Amino acid sequence: MVKNIIEGNFIKLGNFEEEFFKIIVENQWDIKFFRPLSWDTFHPYTIEDWKNFVGDSDTNSRFLFAIINKESKEFIGWTSLSDIQFKNRVADLSMAILKEDNRNRGLGKDALNVILNFAFYELGLHKVKLSVHSNNIPAIKLYSSAGFVKEGTDREALFQDGNWLDVYYYGIIDSEWVNKTQIFKQ
Repeated sequence: MVKNIIEGNFIKLGNFEEEFFKIIVENQWDIKFFRPLSWDTFHPYTIEDWKNFVGDSDTNSRFLFAIINKESKEFIGWTSLSDIQFKNRVADLSMAILKEDNRNRGLGKDALNVILNFAFYELGLHKVKLSVHSNNIPAIKLYSSAGFVKEGTDREALFQDGNWLDVYYYGIIDSEWVNKTQIFKQ
């Protein structure tokens, strides 16, 4: 039996469709969505800018997927593995759930489960790493529950709302994911 590597319980990973870019542009104004992702000054992006963000689908240095709600067929966000080093078998993970009503419903957890299965079981990666702002508590809880280990802190690396914030670096190794998978899926 072939394992479905792009579907979870609630979501599936797919291509970016033309109409998804309009949804992103509309939701980029949601501060709760954009601020935890932004590293620098906010620049409003056009549909063409977001299309360029998707980039070249023929490269093996980045895999970018649209996250689709399986039940409603709604585009809810994206996840990617980027800066992939196949020699060292490592990649950087990013994930975004656009609308607030899609957050805290298990969709992000399901998407994280699917992208990590893809990383470890399809691409054969050894490690997946990520960075997260210290004030993004929901993301920190999600990554920690999945088995990510805090590996470092870039102290006061981000200036936001008049305050200096730390940036945390997390990683998970394939053997840690295999051990955590059965617990995390529940």
